[in-house]
Parts: sequence; C-alpha cells; structure tokens
Amino acid sequence: MLASHKRQLLAIAVVIIVIGAAALGLVLTKFELGQMAEPNLPGNSTESTPSLTIPTPTATIPTQSPPSTSTPLPISTATPTPSPAKSSNGNLQLTISLEKTVYSVWEPVNITLAIVNISNQTVDFTYTGMNFDFLVQNDTKNLIYQWSIGRAFAMFIMIKPLQPGENVTATYTWPQTCNSNPSTLGAFVSSGTYYIIGKSNSIYGLQTNPVQIVIGNS
Repeated sequence: MLASHKRQLLAIAVVIIVIGAAALGLVLTKFELGQMAEPNLPGNSTESTPSLTIPTPTATIPTQSPPSTSTPLPISTATPTPSPAKSSNGNLQLTISLEKTVYSVWEPVNITLAIVNISNQTVDFTYTGMNFDFLVQNDTKNLIYQWSIGRAFAMFIMIKPLQPGENVTATYTWPQTCNSNPSTLGAFVSSGTYYIIGKSNSIYGLQTNPVQIVIGNS
C-alpha cells in the first residue's frame, strides 16, 4: 500500500514538471514573437541610430539707417578770390591782387600791388616818389578813378637791389568814389561791374590786365 502511494506522488510530480515546462516554453515563444514584431520600440535595439540635424536657413534682411538728423553745414557765402593779374618786362613782374570779387556798396576795396624779380639774378630796382598807381573803369571801360590824381609826390630816385624772388609791395584802397571828372569828384559809384588795373611807375611802364569786380546792393 505504501509503494502504491509513492507511485501516485511521483506521477503527480511528473505532471507538474511537464505543465511548468510547457508554460515556460509558451512564455519564451511570446517574448520572441514580440521582439520580431516591434524591432524599433525604444529599448529593444542595442544599436544607436544617428540623428540627422537639418539646418534651418536664416535670411539676412538688410537694415536701412535712419536719415541723419545732424544739422547741415552752412553754405559758404564767401566770394572767390580773383587770380592776380600780371605784367612783366622779362626781369620784373607787376601783379595786382584783390581780396574778393564781390563787394557791397560803399565797401572799401583793398588792392595790393607788387613788383617781383622773376629772373635768376639780382636786379636793381629804381624807387621813385610813386612806385605804383591803379585805375578804375566802369562797365563801358571809361575811367572813373585814378589813385594818383590830385596827389603830390616827392621827386627822388633810389636804387635797391632785388634778389631773385624778392619783391616791392604796397597796399591801396579804393573807397568806391569817382575823381576823374570834376562834376562827379568824390561821388560814390552805383552798383554794377567795374575793372581795376594796376600800373608801375613810368620808369618801367608796366600795366596789368583788368581785374573785374561787382558791387552789389547789400
């Protein structure tokens, strides 16, 4: 009877072992099928998939600077300086220079006259009581003023050596008056165009071309 009972227990144990093995095989089979069906689920792959970064294009929009708010520079109202008029005899050159070309009515006109040694050697310059003179003509080229009219000059002669490039200079003023005609002596000129001519003393007889100026209303 004891032997029969042991056989029954052994048979039960064998059945339990078979059932457990079958259940374990079923679980393993489902696990493998799951791995095959979902190869790309996170955590199932042992290889890392490289990520592809697509650069985002950026557009550069040019910016326009705002208009300048700085105060504009004032426009210059200065009148141009005329080029000096010249006359020469080979060794000496006479020039006449003015400060500008446009003057107001009654504004004094300053005139510079110079005799320059333009040679490459020393020249003896003859001084007299009147080394320079100048004339003023109106727009019809009629004489209306001459600086030397009505003036007395000392009668002397003096020699001064002038080195190359050295000069004798004097400055005069035309007060915008007339003196060439007794009927208009001392009268101021009106606005308009005028011409000024420089002269040397009679020893050299130099005379420049006319320099044009304009006398305005302001």
